[in-house]
Amino acid sequence: MLDLADPVAVLRELAGCPTAPFHELRVAARLGLLMQDLGLPVHVDAYGNLLVHYAGGAARPLALVAHMDHPALEVLETAPLTGRLLGGVPLRCLERPVAVRFLLEDREDRKDQEVAGRIVGYFEGEGFVGLRLEAEAPVLAGTFGVFDLEDFREDADGLLYQRAADDLAGCAAIVSVLARCVAERIPATVLGLFTRAEEVGLIGATLVAQQRLLPPETLVVSLECSRALPGAEIGAGAVIRVGDRAACFSPEGDLLLQRARDRLRDRDPSVRIQRQLMSGGTCEATAFMLAGYTTVGVAFPLGNYHNAGPDDTIAPEYIHRRDLQAGVELLVEAARGMAELPSTDPLAERLARRAAEAAPRLQGTRAAFVQALSLR
Repeated sequence: MLDLADPVAVLRELAGCPTAPFHELRVAARLGLLMQDLGLPVHVDAYGNLLVHYAGGAARPLALVAHMDHPALEVLETAPLTGRLLGGVPLRCLERPVAVRFLLEDREDRKDQEVAGRIVGYFEGEGFVGLRLEAEAPVLAGTFGVFDLEDFREDADGLLYQRAADDLAGCAAIVSVLARCVAERIPATVLGLFTRAEEVGLIGATLVAQQRLLPPETLVVSLECSRALPGAEIGAGAVIRVGDRAACFSPEGDLLLQRARDRLRDRDPSVRIQRQLMSGGTCEATAFMLAGYTTVGVAFPLGNYHNAGPDDTIAPEYIHRRDLQAGVELLVEAARGMAELPSTDPLAERLARRAAEAAPRLQGTRAAFVQALSLR
């Protein structure tokens, strides 16, 4: 039986589900079965995003967000066979033929008929990157395809290779956090949100925020695999993500995760947690921040970001099992800490107190400043 508290085992399960923006059904169906095993109901919003609710007692919700899609392609025309790129894959990686698999039906099972094919060139479309395609059998317009890469493999060093670490690893982490909450009866309200079409503009997250599906007081944590950077190294632990390429996130969310990290280290000094502004891309925390939510992120440092491998090849993405496991521990501890989260930021309180104490002294010298400035 699958151990849902083990994020590596869950990731191995999800990695076998081909996915693309607008074609996330296989991942969604598998997540629904896993939530059924946990006894947690799944709400499907008007756009196919999944919302799971663990009600353990704390008044203020903690929402964990990850997206179900990954860069891929979609067939546009059949004669000649052309498509469009869905997501930000570097075009230099498409300069030579790239093997792909076309999924002929949008169904939830993994036994769909597949057709082998290739990307044999690209061109500038109207608002999109067009692809010249070949297929070994007929495919219809609207069919999606994925890079013909391994579903999942772990090497001797604990590196987890897969076609779509971003963001199936984030989805796996959410499942494991929810499983821990259920098993340990953690007194918190934890929401798992699995979104669609992130890779083409944060679409699912933006629609959830616009619908106000999450209570306004929710603290939103975006889980992402993000390009490894100095200070956010693969194998050195999950990363408290204080911002992305577009924005900095909420100090309150940062405080929650730092406190969770410190409690983990008090119990086990070997726990590895990093903290960094991950500027390699924009994540779903930004969409929620723009809608007025308190946000922060947790990132798993990623190799071969968006399948851009060495020498401009298409290659599997990879993360480290230790980083994935550390992220789950961090978020479980954060869920426990929600009940103790202060209503106001301690740093803001400290600055306000110091300002109030020093204000009379500044006011007492104001007249000298006015006189000095009037002499000019």
